[in-house]
Amino acid sequence: MRVSAQQPAFPRGAIIRTLLKDYAPEELAGGATLFHEHMQLATDFNARFSAASAAVRAANGGPAPAPRGADGRIQLGSSKAAKGYWEVRPGLGGNPRAGDVPFQPWARALQQYRTSRVDLYPPSVRCMPTSGPGFFNAPGFDIIDAPDQQSVFILNIAGPHSWRVVHMDGRTHPTGDALRPTFLGHSTGRWEGDTLVIDSIGFKDKLSWVDDDAHPHSDAMHVVERYSRPDWDHLKHDLWVEDPKFYTKPWTFSRVYEHMAPGKQPMEYACNENNKDLAHGLGFGPHREN
Repeated sequence: MRVSAQQPAFPRGAIIRTLLKDYAPEELAGGATLFHEHMQLATDFNARFSAASAAVRAANGGPAPAPRGADGRIQLGSSKAAKGYWEVRPGLGGNPRAGDVPFQPWARALQQYRTSRVDLYPPSVRCMPTSGPGFFNAPGFDIIDAPDQQSVFILNIAGPHSWRVVHMDGRTHPTGDALRPTFLGHSTGRWEGDTLVIDSIGFKDKLSWVDDDAHPHSDAMHVVERYSRPDWDHLKHDLWVEDPKFYTKPWTFSRVYEHMAPGKQPMEYACNENNKDLAHGLGFGPHREN
């Protein structure tokens, strides 16, 4: 039994209006997708937006220092003094350059196959939880430090609205059968000065990519993240990825996120299964059995 997307019926003369242009339904019938074109449009827009924002900050004397709590600890997330979330926008943050990733030959072939297909999407587009670096996608995320619970929570506003729990009580990772693989893995954390260091293992290896550049991973993936806030407006995120089943050695890359501008309202984000036709660039379903 095969499950496929059912193409919606459009009236004669209908158009599909997008941010780029107006499409006739028949233009999408051959498997074309709007997703990649929208990503490129968003990348171009956000590059201009970021440059304009930087110019405004520079004219106002530069960004303010990073906020601190009553105990003097750096605040990586929102607070009464710094409301909002860290924005993830195409063209900002960044993924590793292809030449910097030490693929095993079969891993490179898999990544190239995924990126060559216009009808393959990151799991997050299908409202699936995403592992490791892939957890961070538009529109953004927030970090909640809860010292009374000896935990840090990372809340993903996008995708299926997932959240990560980082154990800060000094525990070690479970081993053997006690390590139950999950989409988000098992995470422990510690503070090194003003830097939050998170160590994660125990990832599922199905329906999961390392990031939206289609890098594959196995259940042996090990990720170490370092979060620091150099000023009010920016969060630096350094990542170290190890997976001997897919890569010849560990590899690293860095991202920088911008804080939501003062006065800006959080955007609504819905990600629900079977709401539109993903195969034609419009989202999920409806589906039928053939």
